[in-house]
Amino acid sequence: MPKHRQDSSEIDEPSLEEDFRGLFTSTRAAFDSEIEYQKARAGMAVRLVLRIAGLTALALALVFFLLMAIIMGSLLGLATLVGPWGAMGIVVAVLLLVTLWSVVKVKRDVGRLTALFSASEGDA
Repeated sequence: MPKHRQDSSEIDEPSLEEDFRGLFTSTRAAFDSEIEYQKARAGMAVRLVLRIAGLTALALALVFFLLMAIIMGSLLGLATLVGPWGAMGIVVAVLLLVTLWSVVKVKRDVGRLTALFSASEGDA
């Protein structure tokens, strides 16, 4: 005997309450998965920042030792030409000039930064 199609009035359709429960459940699941995703991203970001900080500290330490080697090499090399006191004087003078140059550049850039922010506050 062939099966007959059921009348549309006999098919159980979900009620509005069931629809809202399904929507709430789906929304809650999406929200929970988004929270977990953002937690994973934050954890990865923290690990990367710590790694970057560690490698930066290592690089700065190595640059410090490099500069010390350059200074010691300069002292030893110049000592044979102008004597130990002359070599120390030359190296100290060069270091003072580089320091002075750096301070002047920093002051100029701080002045530019201050002017930049004071100009933007006046416009607002």
